[in-house]
Order: sequence, then C-alpha cells, then structure tokens
Amino acid sequence: MRAKEAFLRIAGIIGGCVALFLMISFVEKRDLGYRITDIDVEIENAFENFFVDEDDVMSLIMKNEGDSILGDQFGRVSLKAIEARIESHSFVKDAEVYRDLKGHLVVKATQNKPIARLIANNGRNAYVGEDGYLLPVSTKYTARVPVVTGSYVNKMLELNNVHEGEYDVKVYELINYINANKFWAMQIGQVDIDSQGYVVMYPQVGKLKMEFGQAEDIDKKFKRLEIFFKQILPTKGWDAYQTKVNVAFKDQIICD
Repeated sequence: MRAKEAFLRIAGIIGGCVALFLMISFVEKRDLGYRITDIDVEIENAFENFFVDEDDVMSLIMKNEGDSILGDQFGRVSLKAIEARIESHSFVKDAEVYRDLKGHLVVKATQNKPIARLIANNGRNAYVGEDGYLLPVSTKYTARVPVVTGSYVNKMLELNNVHEGEYDVKVYELINYINANKFWAMQIGQVDIDSQGYVVMYPQVGKLKMEFGQAEDIDKKFKRLEIFFKQILPTKGWDAYQTKVNVAFKDQIICD
C-alpha cells in the first residue's frame, strides 16, 4: 500500500513538471507568434516640462534595433533591454515596457522632476532632481523652479547626488520646503548661498533681501518670515521695509 502511494506521489510530481514545461513552451511559442503592431509611449511625471518626449523615447527604443521593431515577434524582442536603454536617458527616472492585448508595445517612462536649478558664478549649471541627483540642463525646456546661486553652488556641482554632502542635504531640505508651500513657491525666486553656507533669498518680484542665515531651523525661520509678510508689512505698509528682513538670529525679525 505504501509503495503504491509513493509511486502515485512520484508520478504526480513528474506529471506536474511535464505539464509546467508544456505550459512554458506554449507561452514562449505563443509570444513568438505575436508581432509588434504599434508602439504606445506614455510620459508620466511631466509637470508641464517635457525634458524627455516621445521622440526621445522612440529613438532609444530603436537603438541597436535597426530602423524599426514594428512587425518583429514579441518573443524575439528583449523588453528588459529596451527598458534599460530608455532609463539611460538622464531625465528618465523609471521605465516599464510590456505588451497589451492589442499587440501594442506599451512604454511608460516616468520623468525625473527638477526641484531647483543650480547656477555657479563661472556659468556652470544643472538641475537638482526630486531624488537629489544632479541633472543636465535641457535645450528643450526650462523648469519653473527656484534658482540657487552663490559660491557654494560650485561645491554642489561636483556631486552626483546632493545627499553626498552633509550641508547639501540641508540645502535640499530648504528647497523642498519652499516648493511644498504654495505661498513660498510663488514668493521666492532665488536662493543665494555664499562659501560659508549663509543663505539669502530674493523674491520673484522686487528687491527685498531675505537673510535666512544657515540652512537650519527652517520651519521656525519661515514662520518668522511669514509674520513679516502677513502681519508686519500689512500693518506698517508695503513700502515701509524695502531693503531687507533678517531672520537668521533666534526669535528675531530684523527689518530695514
């Protein structure tokens, strides 16, 4: 009895393996039978700034594939290789390539989102992406993001990712704080940082100098700036202080 049960168990395992092998072979043969009839490209995370467009993605898809892969059998096209080529673009954060039920090759490319533009005194410049990586400036589009200037930018441009530097992380947090707040994102156009890391910000309109000091105690300093813009200026008059406001010192708002 036990011998019979063992025989049936072994036979079942062998049968299952054969069935699995046949299914895999069927899927492979089926995929070889399907041909690519069209290519659908979707650019996600565009934010009104297409640093990478459909033409860029298509040229990367066709790279090393001759003039076209249309008409090719799906089983003979490496989707992983196509994904890797698309992700080689500086402004592509992630790519997903798959076949839909219509026989189309579907490409979803997620674009890197710039959060700031670094401009050094010597003219060198780059974008900082949302993940901290430095991105090249595009000839196609310009992102509407805060401009970071000053001597300290030279140090930042030597990095691959701003998370590599202790103070650079603080600058990154400062920029994210500005972008996350609708009022400050509309108010602040330039962040200037000297060689010692001292931050001075300038508004989109006007010449008012906002001395912030070191990129630390960010929330507390912005709350003091908010008091200046929303309480002091409406009370004293918008022309009362046109030169500068300083919140670099603890619990102080110095107006001039």
